[in-house]
Amino acid sequence: MSTTSSNSTERRLTSDVVIGIPAYNEADTVGDVVRAASAPDVDVVVVDDGSDDSTAAVASDAGATVLQHGDNRGYGAALGTLFSAAHDSGVDHLVVVDADGQHDPTEALSLVEAQRSTGGDIVIGSRFVEGSQTDMPLYRRAGLGVINGLTGAALALGYSANAVADTQSGFRAYNAEAIELLACRADLSDGMDASLDILFHAADEEFTFTETPVDVTYDVAEANTHNPVVHGAVLVSNIFGRALSDRPGRVLGVPGSICLVLGGLLTSVSLTGLTLAVVPVLVAVLVLTGSGLLGAALAIGRLRPSRE
Repeated sequence: MSTTSSNSTERRLTSDVVIGIPAYNEADTVGDVVRAASAPDVDVVVVDDGSDDSTAAVASDAGATVLQHGDNRGYGAALGTLFSAAHDSGVDHLVVVDADGQHDPTEALSLVEAQRSTGGDIVIGSRFVEGSQTDMPLYRRAGLGVINGLTGAALALGYSANAVADTQSGFRAYNAEAIELLACRADLSDGMDASLDILFHAADEEFTFTETPVDVTYDVAEANTHNPVVHGAVLVSNIFGRALSDRPGRVLGVPGSICLVLGGLLTSVSLTGLTLAVVPVLVAVLVLTGSGLLGAALAIGRLRPSRE
């Protein structure tokens, strides 16, 4: 099949189902992944994100349509190219699969079937629901537990979304509505934290998430190419930044109001005869903190750009 640049207008896909594979220097594995993903009435598309090896040629020889970035732009940028190509071609389902062999590409169509049967806008191949199997290292499991918990707490701050057990799974199926949303969003991160951006964008639009068990292996070459501490810090920053930007009243305004109420209560207590020297100090701290948090919430709310 063809190899084209990511800005080509000749990207029409003919199948209703597309399996998309972001790839960067994956020449050793991408061919096997493409062949395993290939099926009747399915288009396999590889986005070569500026690789300096033979990833594009290997993928093309294996039967994939290859879209190339001129330089390495990041995982999120590769996803953006996939969403745009799928949207331009009007496909009904896009399944994203890793190029390194961690995911079993033969399970991609099971995600599509789950999407059709449940009506979920985004179906997540989950490592943490009953029936899944993974040899994930313990330290990664612990780290993902923290990220999943923080993401769940952030989504609970007023987003219309059901709980997600595996927020960092890259094995996902998107229906036409989700594809359109994500193809048209200019604020999708270029980096690995794009997986979180997608969840928050979809939740903000009241899209539904469904999880289905999949098998994921970490017994592949270079399964962990990102420093886990740095990657975790980026994800935590993304979570707090997103919640703060989208819900400043709940993240800052609520604790600010609580501080002011407590300051008022302490003032009332002190007026009834409590003369401890520490009370005026506590009142001052609570009032200043509460006022600062409320002021910041109002300022962020006014500065928040329109996402229409």
